[in-house]
Amino acid sequence: MTRCILAGVDGSEQSAKAFKFALELARSSGAQLHACAAVYGAEIEMAEPEELAALSERVKARMRVALDKIEATAGAANVELTVHLLEGHPVEEMLALAGRLGVDHIVVGHRSKGLFERLLMGSVAKRVVDFARCSVTVVR
Repeated sequence: MTRCILAGVDGSEQSAKAFKFALELARSSGAQLHACAAVYGAEIEMAEPEELAALSERVKARMRVALDKIEATAGAANVELTVHLLEGHPVEEMLALAGRLGVDHIVVGHRSKGLFERLLMGSVAKRVVDFARCSVTVVR
Protein backbone atom coordinates (compact mmCIF):
# COMPACT_ATOMS: atom_id res chain seq x y z
CA MET A 1 0.00 0.00 0.00
CA THR A 2 1.31 3.42 -0.93
CA ARG A 3 1.20 5.90 1.95
CA CYS A 4 3.65 8.65 0.98
CA ILE A 5 4.72 9.73 -2.52
CA LEU A 6 7.54 12.08 -3.50
CA ALA A 7 7.65 13.58 -7.00
CA GLY A 8 10.80 15.24 -8.29
CA VAL A 9 10.15 18.28 -10.47
CA ASP A 10 12.35 20.66 -12.40
CA GLY A 11 9.97 22.63 -14.59
CA SER A 12 10.43 20.39 -17.63
CA GLU A 13 7.63 18.79 -19.62
CA GLN A 14 8.78 15.36 -18.40
CA SER A 15 8.62 16.40 -14.75
CA ALA A 16 5.10 17.76 -15.33
CA LYS A 17 4.09 14.35 -16.69
CA ALA A 18 5.73 12.66 -13.72
CA PHE A 19 3.89 14.95 -11.32
CA LYS A 20 0.54 14.21 -12.97
CA PHE A 21 1.27 10.49 -12.57
CA ALA A 22 2.14 11.02 -8.88
CA LEU A 23 -0.98 13.13 -8.41
CA GLU A 24 -3.23 10.38 -9.81
CA LEU A 25 -1.42 7.77 -7.71
CA ALA A 26 -1.93 9.86 -4.57
CA ARG A 27 -5.58 10.47 -5.39
CA SER A 28 -6.31 6.79 -6.05
CA SER A 29 -4.39 5.48 -3.02
CA GLY A 30 -5.12 8.27 -0.53
CA ALA A 31 -1.36 8.72 -0.02
CA GLN A 32 0.34 11.90 1.16
CA LEU A 33 1.88 13.77 -1.76
CA HIS A 34 5.13 15.69 -1.63
CA ALA A 35 7.06 17.31 -4.45
CA CYS A 36 10.60 18.62 -4.50
CA ALA A 37 12.80 20.69 -6.75
CA ALA A 38 16.53 21.13 -6.33
CA VAL A 39 18.61 24.24 -6.88
CA TYR A 40 21.46 22.70 -8.83
CA GLY A 41 22.79 22.42 -12.34
CA ALA A 42 25.77 22.54 -14.61
CA GLU A 43 25.65 26.34 -14.67
CA ILE A 44 25.93 26.48 -10.88
CA GLU A 45 28.70 23.89 -10.76
CA MET A 46 30.73 25.82 -13.35
CA ALA A 47 30.09 29.32 -11.94
CA GLU A 48 32.82 31.60 -10.74
CA PRO A 49 32.61 32.27 -6.98
CA GLU A 50 31.55 35.90 -7.49
CA GLU A 51 28.67 34.79 -9.78
CA LEU A 52 27.47 31.88 -7.65
CA ALA A 53 25.00 33.70 -5.38
CA ALA A 54 23.21 35.51 -8.19
CA LEU A 55 23.09 32.41 -10.36
CA SER A 56 21.81 30.30 -7.48
CA GLU A 57 19.03 32.85 -6.85
CA ARG A 58 17.99 32.72 -10.52
CA VAL A 59 17.79 28.92 -10.45
CA LYS A 60 15.93 29.07 -7.12
CA ALA A 61 13.38 31.47 -8.64
CA ARG A 62 12.93 29.12 -11.62
CA MET A 63 12.36 26.15 -9.31
CA ARG A 64 9.85 28.17 -7.24
CA VAL A 65 7.88 28.82 -10.45
CA ALA A 66 7.88 25.07 -11.18
CA LEU A 67 6.66 24.33 -7.64
CA ASP A 68 3.97 27.03 -7.88
CA LYS A 69 2.64 25.44 -11.08
CA ILE A 70 2.31 22.00 -9.56
CA GLU A 71 0.74 23.45 -6.40
CA ALA A 72 -1.94 24.97 -8.63
CA THR A 73 -2.40 21.62 -10.41
CA ALA A 74 -2.79 19.79 -7.09
CA GLY A 75 -5.17 22.44 -5.78
CA ALA A 76 -7.37 22.14 -8.87
CA ALA A 77 -7.47 18.37 -8.30
CA ASN A 78 -8.31 18.82 -4.58
CA VAL A 79 -5.18 16.94 -3.54
CA GLU A 80 -3.11 18.20 -0.62
CA LEU A 81 0.51 18.77 -1.61
CA THR A 82 3.60 19.69 0.38
CA VAL A 83 6.45 21.21 -1.62
CA HIS A 84 10.14 21.26 -0.77
CA LEU A 85 12.81 23.49 -2.34
CA LEU A 86 16.15 21.73 -1.89
CA GLU A 87 19.68 22.98 -2.42
CA GLY A 88 22.32 20.57 -3.63
CA HIS A 89 22.59 17.59 -5.93
CA PRO A 90 19.04 16.51 -6.83
CA VAL A 91 19.63 12.79 -6.27
CA GLU A 92 21.30 13.17 -2.89
CA GLU A 93 18.80 15.74 -1.66
CA MET A 94 15.74 13.87 -2.96
CA LEU A 95 16.83 10.59 -1.40
CA ALA A 96 17.63 12.27 1.92
CA LEU A 97 14.20 13.95 1.91
CA ALA A 98 12.53 10.63 1.03
CA GLY A 99 14.21 9.06 4.05
CA ARG A 100 13.14 11.86 6.40
CA LEU A 101 9.54 11.71 5.16
CA GLY A 102 9.26 7.91 5.13
CA VAL A 103 8.41 7.93 1.42
CA ASP A 104 7.45 4.57 -0.05
CA HIS A 105 7.20 5.65 -3.70
CA ILE A 106 9.27 8.17 -5.68
CA VAL A 107 8.15 9.43 -9.10
CA VAL A 108 10.58 11.19 -11.46
CA GLY A 109 10.58 12.15 -15.10
CA HIS A 110 13.11 10.95 -17.63
CA ARG A 111 14.76 13.81 -19.44
CA SER A 112 17.19 13.67 -22.32
CA LYS A 113 20.27 15.78 -21.75
CA GLY A 114 23.22 16.81 -23.81
CA LEU A 115 26.49 14.90 -23.56
CA PHE A 116 28.20 17.55 -21.41
CA GLU A 117 25.36 17.66 -18.86
CA ARG A 118 25.15 13.84 -18.73
CA LEU A 119 28.89 13.63 -18.11
CA LEU A 120 28.77 16.31 -15.41
CA MET A 121 25.58 15.29 -13.59
CA GLY A 122 24.65 11.83 -14.84
CA SER A 123 21.04 10.76 -15.11
CA VAL A 124 18.98 11.79 -12.10
CA ALA A 125 16.33 9.16 -12.88
CA LYS A 126 18.90 6.37 -13.17
CA ARG A 127 20.63 7.31 -9.93
CA VAL A 128 17.33 7.54 -8.05
CA VAL A 129 16.41 4.06 -9.31
CA ASP A 130 19.85 2.75 -8.33
CA PHE A 131 19.93 4.19 -4.80
CA ALA A 132 16.34 4.60 -3.57
CA ARG A 133 15.17 2.36 -0.75
CA CYS A 134 11.60 2.37 -2.04
CA SER A 135 9.68 1.87 -5.27
CA VAL A 136 10.52 4.29 -8.08
CA THR A 137 8.49 5.10 -11.17
CA VAL A 138 10.24 6.83 -14.07
CA VAL A 139 7.79 8.57 -16.39
CA ARG A 140 8.68 9.28 -20.02
